[in-house]
Amino acid sequence: MRRQYQFDPVAVELPFGEQQAGAAWELALDDGHRLALQGRIDRIDVHRESGSGEAHCVVVDYKSGQRRLDPVLLAHGLQLQLLTYLSVVRRWRDAGEQFGASNLIPAGVFYVSLRGKYERERNRRDALADTARARQLAYRHSGRFSTDALHLLDSRPNAREGDQFNYRLTKDGQVYENCREALSQTGLEVLLDTVELNLKDMGRRIFSGVAEVAPYRKGSATACDQCDYRAICRIDPWTHRYRVLTPERTS
Repeated sequence: MRRQYQFDPVAVELPFGEQQAGAAWELALDDGHRLALQGRIDRIDVHRESGSGEAHCVVVDYKSGQRRLDPVLLAHGLQLQLLTYLSVVRRWRDAGEQFGASNLIPAGVFYVSLRGKYERERNRRDALADTARARQLAYRHSGRFSTDALHLLDSRPNAREGDQFNYRLTKDGQVYENCREALSQTGLEVLLDTVELNLKDMGRRIFSGVAEVAPYRKGSATACDQCDYRAICRIDPWTHRYRVLTPERTS
């Protein structure tokens, strides 16, 4: 990363909305209501553009296991935490004081596993053939990023494929269309705007008194699989009609 990553860490465990910390991120709702969010961001990296007052920003979230952004869960407002953090940063009050730049340009959001994930090999010789490469791939970042900032994320000359970030380039230097994590700058900002709309929708429903219990099903997985309250819940997973998630949100 030191050889190719042009961002510098500027904050770790950065709180927002907590006492004696950054102000809560507030979203205006209907009828004078507001939704105030607070939390703590694992790590924020920036790359400052010399003399412009602008900086690209990246949010990193550490996890004990593997985690990926799922397009279906994103569309239904069920996987918002990581992208919300980047929205908080791009809307940060007094960004110049906190980050040394008056205008923050979102560049990417990434999960990083603290355990890493090493792929299986056919035998011991193959497993030990290139341990440095295997270590790089084990801790590869997973998330979404802007192609406009790719040269800052990976500055290796003539690189065609990422080792720390998931992308592949065509012969003319364009990102392959099947690289799901790479977005245009506009695409990344639209994704962040969509997250904000989802949060506002949740806030409106909270104020209107909506409190229905409607766990989802996505393929063979359900929201109940990892629930801590299964022992006291009245939902019978064998008979309950789950809210089925589809690739495009219909509600």
